[in-house]
Amino acid sequence: MEKQQDFDAIIDLIPAMAWSTTSDGMLDFANQHFLEYIGMSLADIAGENFYRLFHPDDVDHLGSQWRSIMISKTGREVEGRIRRADGDYRWCSLRQKPKLDHDGNVARWYGVVLDIEDRKQAENALKETKSALAASEENLRLIINSLPVLVWSARPDGSADFVNKSWLDYAGLPAERILDWGFLDLYHPDDIPGMVEIWKRDLAHSDHTQLKGRIRGRDGQYRWFYFSGRKLTDANGVVRWFGVNIDIENLQFAENALRESETALRESEHKLNLIINTIPAMAWSCTSDGQLEYWNKNLIDFVGLPFEEIVGFGFYRMFHPDDVERMRTSWEDVVATRQPNPVDARIRRFDGEYRWFNLRQSPLLDAQGNVVRWYGIVVDIEDRKRAEESLRQSQSHLAQVTRVTTIGELAVSIAHEINQPLMAAVTNAGTCLRWLQDGHTDLEQARLAAERVVTDGHRAGEIVTSIRAMAQKSPARMEKTDFKKALGDVLFLLREELQSRGLQVALDLTPEPVDILGDRTQLQQVLLNLIMNGAEATPQGSEAVIRVACRRGNEGEVEVRVSDTGKGIPPEQLDRVFEPFFTTKSDGIGMGLSICRSIVEAHGGRIWATANHPHGSSFLFTLSRFKETAVDR
Repeated sequence: MEKQQDFDAIIDLIPAMAWSTTSDGMLDFANQHFLEYIGMSLADIAGENFYRLFHPDDVDHLGSQWRSIMISKTGREVEGRIRRADGDYRWCSLRQKPKLDHDGNVARWYGVVLDIEDRKQAENALKETKSALAASEENLRLIINSLPVLVWSARPDGSADFVNKSWLDYAGLPAERILDWGFLDLYHPDDIPGMVEIWKRDLAHSDHTQLKGRIRGRDGQYRWFYFSGRKLTDANGVVRWFGVNIDIENLQFAENALRESETALRESEHKLNLIINTIPAMAWSCTSDGQLEYWNKNLIDFVGLPFEEIVGFGFYRMFHPDDVERMRTSWEDVVATRQPNPVDARIRRFDGEYRWFNLRQSPLLDAQGNVVRWYGIVVDIEDRKRAEESLRQSQSHLAQVTRVTTIGELAVSIAHEINQPLMAAVTNAGTCLRWLQDGHTDLEQARLAAERVVTDGHRAGEIVTSIRAMAQKSPARMEKTDFKKALGDVLFLLREELQSRGLQVALDLTPEPVDILGDRTQLQQVLLNLIMNGAEATPQGSEAVIRVACRRGNEGEVEVRVSDTGKGIPPEQLDRVFEPFFTTKSDGIGMGLSICRSIVEAHGGRIWATANHPHGSSFLFTLSRFKETAVDR
């Protein structure tokens, strides 16, 4: 026993983790170095408690290995993770050896534990590096073989030692037929001498090579290729050439065609210049950034200015002063967006007269979609502009006629509206006379009757003034207009007509004032037409209602809605009702809504129609709100 204790004391001094167990594998000794490493006492791990040191994932494996070792009575190295004193699990190598008695039975087991964590990490890192390297090499092979060019490498003497899959696919031959100097069999016989001469020269005196030649494909046809290669020396001093062959057959064909067409192109340019200068049109061209570079003779003759004065951005000087800024903004937008946008402007003729022209442009684009040059023409539209002005005046006349016609149709209702204040005035005048008779004189009652006469007279005058404003032909006045008051006057004028049709009017107006910028009479005509259209489309009944709503729209806008509960408009006709001469009425001429659209658009707004559910239609239009800073247009 004393001898065993001395032996254990000696083992404690060994700078390694040592242990021993009984013959049946029960731990009965661990040296001090081992105990300090795990941070436990021998009592904590004695017997089978040493399994607590192992990583939970390794316990079954290590237990199985230990039982196998004890059965075989032969020691061997086993690896597993052991928890260190700081709680970290580290990979360790467990080595053991049995002490046998005279009969060959195991008396005790002795062993050591070696920390191999650093080695394990190095091994794992090496595995990851090898795996990454293998993946990188595989990726490189995939990349080289998938490139749509013929990739190759060659030895210092110029013989090929590698060709990629694209090379093999193009040639339709196995690699051994192409490697070394086999590739020469695929070159066009007429090209071989020159190509070999350049190749040998660059091998001896350069670190790169460039040449062109024809290579025969699997179909037996020769195609032009561009050859490019470079010499590389690796870390071991080994020299190799790497390069690619790029198919330029189409490019070579284009180059040949280009050379053949250069002479014809020069002749064609001369003819084109003659044509452009003699055609009865004004043509021009600009650089990609919008600077004038060409103006044909017709246009130069028209403006009467030397080309030197209008080249570049000098061409703005020939426009009417009121159009210059608009033209500059439009042209800069066209150049920036690369989108053509025809524009009208006035150009000064050599005699000082300005005429309207339409300037049209179109970009010439390269293969990448970039503008190479702008081309355009200038078309005289003076006659068209005059025709448009004549049409506008005709539309104005028609609008006035429509108003008068509508008022004529409402003549009975208007007469009734005027008759009421007139009859009231007569009655009140008679009453006044009675209170002034002798014996019945009452000046206060007479004064009150006379005041009622004045009030009724003013009322009749307002009706007549409103009718006259609607009927007279007067130019548009873009000014501050009280929309609610204008609407009220229209509804007052239509009151008797709507009542005779059994129609109710429902208003949904914003509580605050609604001041708009527009012509009061024209806007009243729009309201009059829309309300009367709704009235004519709505049959009498408990649901016969005309609704007029007004709300604030987007910034600077007022949206007006006129709705009815009539038979409605078929969906396929909603977009057509504003077309001239299109009507859904059997006796209509189809101009009312067209005129409404013209008026609204002239006010900078828009008008459209929608279907109501379950029946009826709505007409909506927008107007610009009046701002104190606004001025008459």
